[in-house]
Amino acid sequence: MKKIVPIVPMPQKITVCDGVCGNDNPLSWQEDADLPNEGYIVQITKKGVIIQASGKAGFFYGQKTLEQLRCIYPNGIPCMKIEDAPAYPYRSFHIDTARHYFPLDELKRMINAAAAFKLNHFHWHFSDDQGWRIESMAYPLLHELGAKRDGDFFGKTKNNRTEHLYYTQEEVKELVHYCDERHIEIVPEIDIPGHVTAILAAYPHLSCTGKQLEVATSAGIFPDILCAGKEDVFAFLFELLDELCTLFPGKFFHLGGDETPKTRWNACPDCRQRMAAESLADSRALQGYLTNRLAAHLRSRGKRTIVWNEAALGDNLDTDIIIQLWNDDPKDPSLRALSRQKDENGKPTSPNQGIGSRMLRKGHEVLLSNMLSSYCDYPYSYVTLKNIYTWDMIPQKCEDIPKEVLTQVIGGECLCWTEYIRDGVSLERTAWPRYAAKAEALWTAEGQKNFKNFKIRLKKLYPFMKELLPGIGYPGSWFPNPIASAKEMMVFASNISGNIRSEYADAQDEV
Repeated sequence: MKKIVPIVPMPQKITVCDGVCGNDNPLSWQEDADLPNEGYIVQITKKGVIIQASGKAGFFYGQKTLEQLRCIYPNGIPCMKIEDAPAYPYRSFHIDTARHYFPLDELKRMINAAAAFKLNHFHWHFSDDQGWRIESMAYPLLHELGAKRDGDFFGKTKNNRTEHLYYTQEEVKELVHYCDERHIEIVPEIDIPGHVTAILAAYPHLSCTGKQLEVATSAGIFPDILCAGKEDVFAFLFELLDELCTLFPGKFFHLGGDETPKTRWNACPDCRQRMAAESLADSRALQGYLTNRLAAHLRSRGKRTIVWNEAALGDNLDTDIIIQLWNDDPKDPSLRALSRQKDENGKPTSPNQGIGSRMLRKGHEVLLSNMLSSYCDYPYSYVTLKNIYTWDMIPQKCEDIPKEVLTQVIGGECLCWTEYIRDGVSLERTAWPRYAAKAEALWTAEGQKNFKNFKIRLKKLYPFMKELLPGIGYPGSWFPNPIASAKEMMVFASNISGNIRSEYADAQDEV
């Protein structure tokens, strides 16, 4: 039987040799310009260890691989040669701090663990209906009012504790530096034009109605969104984006765009006038117009824009905008608009065409984060490690798309929404080791993936993960038996009642 070397993600090639390298043997570094940017070679011999790479990221990942081996083989590492490079350039993890705030030390622990498994982007969701979490000098009411709420009510758990928590700009800079040291880029997200109740609680004039709102204390899809007809809204967003661009120097910026009901826009004189002036077919195209203007502003600041898949339903997004798929099911109500769209020859597109396949055909780059393979706040019995690991890295309905077009799928993401996660221990236990499964799914080439082998390596690495993440659960909880699965799903179902499901479905019809 071939020896299983406990490394996650699985390297491209491992050649095991005779002998053992003692812990006191020297470690040296060699630059090799022929290796890819994040690629590396680790040579472990009886005389010592040599890490080869073409740049800092490759050396860092070689070191991370060595750290895993040293934890598992504390008395000396078996001699071997490891040759490695990632399958996808964009390997991301997500933390939602809008629903519940997590202290900087907890975020650092999650970031440090993500780096150990070679994830290289941190999608930071810090604004939503339930809170705005970053200090703003340009618009201070965002953190003075938008970060404050009188408790929360998610599922059947009510918390009456008043909350007024946000990250100072100095803390943001500290976190950016912490990520830079670990070759992770922070991708900030302002979710707009929907999911903005916290913003409107601070600046109500930015909505279509101008009515005063309170920061949301429960889950939902709320009708009040940013007005796309008022020029004041664009001025506000341009200045806010400029401020955030100084805090986040990376290449990417996320503008959200999911779950945006159009009821207010369809009734708003300013929005209707904007649609007429810009010859926009409907309110979905109006969202595309808004997104394009903001993306152009970010482009002038050297940024690439990412949006959720619903932002593309107007079928008029600029093609340099990256589409992140959280739902690519053609039967989903929010994707019905596809059946009314036309192709380049004026013929209706198939109602069974997924938004991902359509966006690839139009030239967009795509990130995959389907909720059934990526949402790690769901129970382990629902979004399983196997789902995350084995999910196809090609969007639906792409059978006839040329292989060169599929290279526009640049990576994916594992996500943790925190409506029902209130503390760091719960965050770690819920996210890990599923984030490690996504890390391997994005790093390891398709033909080399082996879930049975992955399970063995993952369990062997438990001591390594426990050092990084004190809150992580025991391996038995990662693969729940039928009884444990049933209990998990009962709790999950009780949080998402029939009324909530119905409200979501109705709201999706308006997206």
